[in-house]
Parts: sequence; C-alpha cells; structure tokens
Amino acid sequence: PGGWRVLAPFRFREFRLLIAAMSISLFAEGMWTVVMALQVIALADDPAALSLVAACLAAGLLAFILVGGIVADRVNQRAIIIAVETANVAATGAVAVLGSMGSLRLWHMAVASAVLGVGAAFFFPAYSAYLPRILPAEHLLAANGVEGAIRPTLQQAIGPAVAGIVVGATFPSLGAVTVAALFTAGLVLLVSMRPADGEHIVLAVEREIPHPLTD
Repeated sequence: PGGWRVLAPFRFREFRLLIAAMSISLFAEGMWTVVMALQVIALADDPAALSLVAACLAAGLLAFILVGGIVADRVNQRAIIIAVETANVAATGAVAVLGSMGSLRLWHMAVASAVLGVGAAFFFPAYSAYLPRILPAEHLLAANGVEGAIRPTLQQAIGPAVAGIVVGATFPSLGAVTVAALFTAGLVLLVSMRPADGEHIVLAVEREIPHPLTD
C-alpha cells in the first residue's frame, strides 16, 4: 500500500539512528531560538543586542551553505555530521556552564549562535549526501519526505514551544542545559551508526561520465 511506503526507510537501522539524531537536533535548534532570545534579553535588555546575536546565527549559515554542499560531496558525510553535532554540544554546553556560573556574556551567545549556524550549513548537505549510502535508491524519496515533514514541525513549532515553557517556568540557563543535553543525545545516536559501505553516489556518477581530456 502506498501509505506504508513512507515508513519503508525505517526498516534500516542506520536510517533510524540518523533520523532520530536529526529529529533531536532539529528540536534542540528550535529550542535554541527561544533560549537565545530570552538569554540575550536577560544579559542586555536591548533589541540591538538580540538582533546582533540572531544575525550571527544567520550569517554562519549563509556564509558556509555553499561550502557545506561542496564538502559533503568530497568528505566522509558521517564524519561531518558527527563533527557538527560535537561542535553544537560544545557551544551550547559552554553557554549552559557559563550561565549557571553567572559568567555568561553577550559575545558568548554570539559565538555559540554562529557555531550553530555554521553547523547547519554543513549538517544538512552531509545528511542528504549520506542517505544514498545507507538506503536503497527506491527508499530515498520516502526518506526525504520524512525529513521534509519533521523538519518544520520540530524546528519551527514544537521546539520553540517547549523552550518557552521550560524557560518560562525556570530561567534561561536551564534552557541552555536542555539544548546541550539534546545535542548530546543526538551525538550518541550518530556515533552509534556504523560507517556506510559503498561509494558515494555523486562520486560514482562522476566516475562513469567520460572526461574529455582522458577519453
């Protein structure tokens, strides 16, 4: 039945781990948008400061999105994804620790936001490039459909909503602790993935295309 085809990729262990890790990361990123805003307001009740930190997040993404796509086609995608998640853990973990110690400064928030922005520029191209190495070709469309459904739901709706509840009931630094813990959980899942066998589909296609200087 056509309705069950979307679930077919979940038969594969590596996809289950990857999509679970990505879902947790998207949820954490959605939480970060609210945690970031409330933490900046707590540090400096200035709209310009919030705009600056938010701009660092966007600038990190925009500045490296093309680079991320190129690197994803040339470097081990699993290694890229794990490196990005490790950087996310380090950045948000540092904010959580500094916040709990009362040592958090505005520039710390700006750097952490930039790290998350750059990480997103590398994570999603690497994710897309990794799928053909862990799934048969007939399941790629369904896998992309799953990602397309959960990405806005977790990143733009559920994540920010939960962050508002957590931070509203406590204080911003606990929100950062939660985000860091989520990224850590995602990292554990990613590390649990077995390295994919086989050649990356882009490199395989390039090998099959005759080169005018050699053929």
